[in-house]
Amino acid sequence: MKAQRFLMLIMVPALALAVTAAQAQPRPGWPRSVTIGSASIGGVYFVVAGGYARVIGEKMGLPATNRVTGGPVQNIQLVATKEIELGMTTMGPAFEAFNGIGEFRGRKLDVIRIAFPMYTSFAHWMVSADSPIRSVTDLTGRVVSLGPRGGSAEFVGHRVLELFNIKPRRIVYLGFADGATALRDGVVDANFGVIGIPVPAWVEASITRPTRFFGFTKEQIETLTGRYPYLARAAIRAGVYRGQDEVIHTVQMWNAAVVHKDMPDDFVYELVKTIFANRDFLATVHPASNETLPVNVFYTRLPLHPGAVKFYREQGVRLIDDQIPPEMKRS
Repeated sequence: MKAQRFLMLIMVPALALAVTAAQAQPRPGWPRSVTIGSASIGGVYFVVAGGYARVIGEKMGLPATNRVTGGPVQNIQLVATKEIELGMTTMGPAFEAFNGIGEFRGRKLDVIRIAFPMYTSFAHWMVSADSPIRSVTDLTGRVVSLGPRGGSAEFVGHRVLELFNIKPRRIVYLGFADGATALRDGVVDANFGVIGIPVPAWVEASITRPTRFFGFTKEQIETLTGRYPYLARAAIRAGVYRGQDEVIHTVQMWNAAVVHKDMPDDFVYELVKTIFANRDFLATVHPASNETLPVNVFYTRLPLHPGAVKFYREQGVRLIDDQIPPEMKRS
C-alpha cells in the first residue's frame, strides 16, 4: 500500500506552496532564468527537480526549467561550462571532478561549488522475482543496465563490477523507466540504481509484476567503503517497494546541488534560503526531500559557494575547513 500511495502522489499535480510574506526579486547580475540539470524521466532527480523549479519560479520570481540529462556526472560538466545554473549530483562524481581523479582524470573541474545537501542515494538492484540472480556475483554472463549515461548508477556500477571481477555478457545504459520496461520484456536481467528511494519507475514495476530487490553482502560493503571514501554503509528499510519485506543492506552516497563559483553570492544565498524554507512542500513532491536540512551539509565536505557559506553561518551550522572555498580563504 505504501508503494501504491507513493505512485499516486507523484502522479498528482504538485500541492500549492505555503504562502510567504514576500518573494525574492531578481537583482542585477542574477541569471534571468534557472535551468536545473536533473536526470532521466522515471528517476528521483527528475521528480525532485520539478519541485525545485516550482519553488524557484514562485518564490524567487525566476523562470525555472527541469532539464533531462544523463545525471550526476553530466550535470557537473554542464555546471562547469555554465550551460545550466543548478546541477544535481552525488558526492562521488563531485569528489572526483573537484580533484581531477578517477572519472575526471586529466580534466579537473574545480569551479563547482556546493549550494545545498539534498538527500541520500542508496545502491540497490532490481530483478524479476523468479530470477536466479541473488547477488552481484551472479551477474557474470547477464545483461545488466547501469542506469542512464552520466548517472550515479553508471559511476558506482563500473567500480562494483571491476572490484568484484564481475563480467556481464552485456552492459546497457537505460533510464529508470526504460530499464523497468526492459526488465519486464526480458531484454535485461538486472537494473542497478544509486538513487533516492523510492524510485518512482521501480515502484510502478513492483506493483505491476513480481520483482525482487537486493544490495550487497557485509564483506562486499566493507570492501566498497574501504576503497571509496564517498561511500558509506547503509540500509533500505523494508516495505519501500511491493514485495520487499526485508531490510536491504547496501552502501549510500549523499546528493548535493552544485553551482558555478562565478554565480553571484546574493543569488546563491537566496536560492539556498528559499529551498530550505520550502522543504515541507518539497517533501510532498518526493519524501527524500525530508533529508534536505542545513545540518546535512556536513556530508558534502567539498567547497561551498560563498553565498551558501553565509547562509549556513547565519544558521549556526558548523563548517569544516574543506568546505570554505579558496576564494574566501584568500580574502
